[in-house]
Amino acid sequence: MILHTSSYVEIIYEKDNSFIIDKFLSATEKMKTEDFKKEMLIFAEKCEEYKPEKELVHLLDMKYAIVPDVQDWMNNSIFPRYKNIIKRMAFLMPEDLLAQMSVEQTMEEETGEGFTQAYFDSEQKARKWLMEK
Repeated sequence: MILHTSSYVEIIYEKDNSFIIDKFLSATEKMKTEDFKKEMLIFAEKCEEYKPEKELVHLLDMKYAIVPDVQDWMNNSIFPRYKNIIKRMAFLMPEDLLAQMSVEQTMEEETGEGFTQAYFDSEQKARKWLMEK
C-alpha cells in the first residue's frame, strides 16, 4: 500500500511483512535540505501510525547527500520517534559514494546505533535479511 508519494520519495507499507519502504527517487538530485526534512517528518509520522517492525531504505537512486547538520537533526528529531517501533533496517545503497557515506555516517551516530541494520546491493538480499528475525 502506497502511503506517500512526492517528487523525491515514495513510502510503501507491506502489512503482511510488517515492512515500511522508504524509496528515494532520482529527483533527489534537486532536493533541498527543507525538502529532505519534510520527507523525513512524513516518514516518522507513517512509522508512528502503522508501526512497522522492519524498514527497507531504498537508496539506489538517491542523489541527496546528508550533511552533518542534517545528520544531527535526524538523530535528535527523527530516529527517536520510531526507535521503539522499527527493529531492523536494511539499506539498499546508492552508487554515489558521497550519498552512501552520509547515510552510513548518520546511522553510525549514537541514536542510529540503536537499530539493527545492514547494507545491501540487492533488494532480494535485503528482504531476505529483514525476514530472518
